[in-house]
Amino acid sequence: MAINLRSPHYVSTAIPNTSYTELDIYIWEGLATDTTTIKYSLKKYVIAGSVSVSYEVSELIKDFLDITFNGDYAGKSIWFKFVIRAYNSSNVLLSTINPPAIISFDSYSYFEENDFNVDTSSVMITNRQIFGLSDNLVRIPVNVLKDPVVTFYKNGVVVGTQSYTNSNNSANKIKYVTVNGEVNFENYIDRILGQGGIYEPNACIISFLNEFEIGEVDKIEVSNNVGKIETINVNVLSECKYEPKKVTFINKFGALQDMYFFKKAVEQMTVKKESYKANIRNSFNLYSKSSHVNRDFNVSGSESISLSSGFLSEEYNEVFKQLMLSEKVWMTNITATEEQVLPINVKTSNITYKTSLNDRLVEYTIDFDNSFNVINNIR
Repeated sequence: MAINLRSPHYVSTAIPNTSYTELDIYIWEGLATDTTTIKYSLKKYVIAGSVSVSYEVSELIKDFLDITFNGDYAGKSIWFKFVIRAYNSSNVLLSTINPPAIISFDSYSYFEENDFNVDTSSVMITNRQIFGLSDNLVRIPVNVLKDPVVTFYKNGVVVGTQSYTNSNNSANKIKYVTVNGEVNFENYIDRILGQGGIYEPNACIISFLNEFEIGEVDKIEVSNNVGKIETINVNVLSECKYEPKKVTFINKFGALQDMYFFKKAVEQMTVKKESYKANIRNSFNLYSKSSHVNRDFNVSGSESISLSSGFLSEEYNEVFKQLMLSEKVWMTNITATEEQVLPINVKTSNITYKTSLNDRLVEYTIDFDNSFNVINNIR
C-alpha cells in the first residue's frame, strides 16, 4: 500500500467507550525499519454520540517531502507510520493501533477516481504513447512495488531489459529507466557535458552522430509479478528547423516526467523599476549635461518563454493536464559547455482540450515564467 500526499489520507479509530485519542506520527526517509523520532503528536476528543475519531495526515507528511531536480533522476518518496491510542473518560488506555510503515509519494488522485491511495500500476505515467526526440534516450518512471521488468524493442527485436525488485528503501521506490539502464544523460553531447567534459565537434564526430542514434526503441513493455503487462509505444520525431525544449515536471504519480516541445519557442523579458528626479546642480549652481535627471533604481527583470508542442496524440491531453497541475517544473538547456536545468513556473492558467475529431490536429502552446530574476538577487 502507498498513499497520495496531495490528496487527503485519513487514519481513524472506532473503539467503544472512547473519550479521546492520541496520535503519534513518524516520518522519515531511508529504510522502512529506520523509524526515528516522532514528528507530530496530536490529541482529539470524540464528538458526542460517536465513537470514531479521524485524523487527516497527508498535509503533515508532505511537509517533509521535497522533490528536487538538477538533471539527475533520483527516486523520491517518504515513509510514514502512525500509532493511535484510545482512552476512556477515566484516562484508561482502551486500545493501541500500531500498523506497519506506509510509503508515500508526492502524488494525487482525481475526484472521479474516489481513491485516496496510490495507483499501484508499475508504470508511473498515464500516457501509453511517448513522443521522443531523435537521438535522445526515452526514459520512463516505474514503481518497484510489484517487481517490474522493463523490456525495450526496436522493430520487434529486444534491444534491452531492466529488472527491479521491491525495495525497503524510500530512495529506491521509483526507478527512471532507459534502454541503457538508470542513466542521467539524454544523448552523446549530454553525456560528455554531464561528466565534466568539453564537447568539441569535428567532421568525424558529426558524421558518426548523423549516421547512428543512441537508444533507438519503438516499444516498451512493463510486466510485473501479478502477470500484468503494460505497453508503451514510442514515436521518435526529428526536428530540423527549431530547437526542441525538454520540460520535466512532477506528474500525478509523484514522479518526474519528461516531455519535449518540438516547435517554436518565443522568449520575452519584462522589466520593473522605480525612478526619481535627481538634483544635478553643484554648489556653484552648475550641472553636467551628461548627468541623469531622471534616475532609475531597484531595476529587476524577469524572463518568460512560450513553447509550442508540435502535433501529438490525444493521449497528451492528460499529460498537459498534469503539467499544469504540477507544483514543480524545470526546463533543460544544453549549451556548448554545460547542461543547465532551470526552474520554471507554468504561466498558462487555462487550457482547452483538443481532439482529432474537433480540431483534427492536437497541438498546444504553453507559457512559462522563469522562477528567478535576470539579475542574480539571491541573498
